[in-house]
Amino acid sequence: MPLKRLIGKFLRFIFTTNRAIWFEKDLTGELIDYQAKIPVEIDMNSTSQTIEWLKKQKESWVTNPQEITAALTYNHCWPSVRTNGETIGCIKIGFNNPYIVDYNRVIQLPEGMAFIYDTYVLEEMREKGVAKYLISQANKFVKSQGYTKVGCHIPPWNKASISAYEKMGFKKVKYIRNIRLFGFSILIAKSPWNFSFFTKGKIIKGYVPYG
Repeated sequence: MPLKRLIGKFLRFIFTTNRAIWFEKDLTGELIDYQAKIPVEIDMNSTSQTIEWLKKQKESWVTNPQEITAALTYNHCWPSVRTNGETIGCIKIGFNNPYIVDYNRVIQLPEGMAFIYDTYVLEEMREKGVAKYLISQANKFVKSQGYTKVGCHIPPWNKASISAYEKMGFKKVKYIRNIRLFGFSILIAKSPWNFSFFTKGKIIKGYVPYG
């Protein structure tokens, strides 16, 4: 391993931090049926193809190996969206056991809860309503599978994603900062709201001090 990479890995072991706003959407009411500004179609059965397509985008954050392993192991749904037969984006939906990058853990969700990892749209296809279309379709699909809530987390700097999810009915429920010192996680939470993930969720691998 090159010295520079080794030093970087050691420093990340000593100290890393990330933060995110957690959102939740109640699926028991009427859902927004959003249509993109361009003709699109979604394929809800394309998880394997979506993973291969994401790998070609050369953006490491969308192809986290642990996320992919969890998706394939627990039969998560990563549908892709196409226009004129070409894939232009996707949304990554987790059921029961998603891998949460911020905590470097797989967690077991509360009963009736699903999780959206993230939404990805090609840069040249953004601002056309594709992300909101994906979120809308994901909400409907998750509800059709018997789930009553869906959650997600977004870093505070990602204003575009925050806006898209809020417009689709997601509500801010908690702000979490995760600090890792020498491999141990410390969660700092601002929690003026009740958040199902953190009050009822169970940990599958390792210990994360929720809330």
